[in-house]
Amino acid sequence: MSGTPLEEMELVERAKAGDAACFASLVRLYQDRVYSVAYRVLASAEDAADTAQETFLAAWEGLARFRGDSSLYTWLYRIAVNKALARRRSRASKGRFVAGSADGSLDGVADFADGPQVAVERAENARIVQAAISALPEDLRVIVVLRDIEGLEYEEIAEVLEIPLGTVKSRLHRGRLDLRESLKGVFRVAP
Repeated sequence: MSGTPLEEMELVERAKAGDAACFASLVRLYQDRVYSVAYRVLASAEDAADTAQETFLAAWEGLARFRGDSSLYTWLYRIAVNKALARRRSRASKGRFVAGSADGSLDGVADFADGPQVAVERAENARIVQAAISALPEDLRVIVVLRDIEGLEYEEIAEVLEIPLGTVKSRLHRGRLDLRESLKGVFRVAP
């Protein structure tokens, strides 16, 4: 489903009035993107699925407070990032951290169209990159994920994280430098 902003706002207004079917349409519209950002922050398919579910539950419960100052997409991302970070902090305090999914792969990476050797190399490279992203400090990791993986604009990231635009840019720069440094021995990285 891909709706226009006007159609989306109509769904939001109807969902605010208690129409669960309209809210379900919004969930279908954004569930993959919410899961993806949670997965990139948490590096665990199970935790990402739980976080996505918590995000939509919180959105349903808080929908009446959504004023439309930002897009629904930005509002959902803010909830998802906050829930993912809280889960990650909780996991870290319990000494539980997994640098990849249970099977060591990333969704959609193993594409055997180019042959099994290429698919295995792609999956391994994706696992290495995900581990490097997961090793970044939280404040840098979230911005790298939102910009370089999820494709959010700088302004959207600033809005989602509720931080100044300059902070977004400087953290993204530092995060990319840290990633480049950690992947330098694994991949040939341009200077």
